[in-house]
Amino acid sequence: MKSSLRILSRLFLLSLFIFLTACRGNDPQDDIAGDLDDGTFMPLDGEGGGWETTGLAERGDMGSPVDSSAYAPVYFAFDSYTVSPGEVGKIQSLSGSLTSNSAYTVILQGHTDDRGSREYNVALGERRALAVRELLLTMGISADRIQTLSMGQESPSVAGFDESAWSLNRRVQFQLMQ
Repeated sequence: MKSSLRILSRLFLLSLFIFLTACRGNDPQDDIAGDLDDGTFMPLDGEGGGWETTGLAERGDMGSPVDSSAYAPVYFAFDSYTVSPGEVGKIQSLSGSLTSNSAYTVILQGHTDDRGSREYNVALGERRALAVRELLLTMGISADRIQTLSMGQESPSVAGFDESAWSLNRRVQFQLMQ
């Protein structure tokens, strides 16, 4: 009886160790922050809890903001980071501007609606920004002219708790820099 309790106790501890080790490798924050020199964003300290670029503006790497209001956001389906065929034209328009203005760079800001955990939404916002980045790369825009930034659910464009509001918050916005 004592030996079977000892075996069960050891199996429990071993299972707990394996579980905790496996969970540690799946932390969305690990995927999100990455190497800050490559990842382009990091958690903000203090209020708001949003995400920002890793000092690109302070280092002068991206330049000054340019009016980007002419560029409509790219919208996404719920829980998706796939760019729909109907949204590709918006990315092509941006690509054309970047091609004709070689001094321009762009920050792709990935957003989500407010459903899901903060960590999940930051990761999804990142994947959305990266999906748009990949399309820009295939259109010939150099990687050093594109930065990504995940805002997650922190900066909704529309307030509300229904599909009409949520659909407008699932987006990638463009911020042109010169």
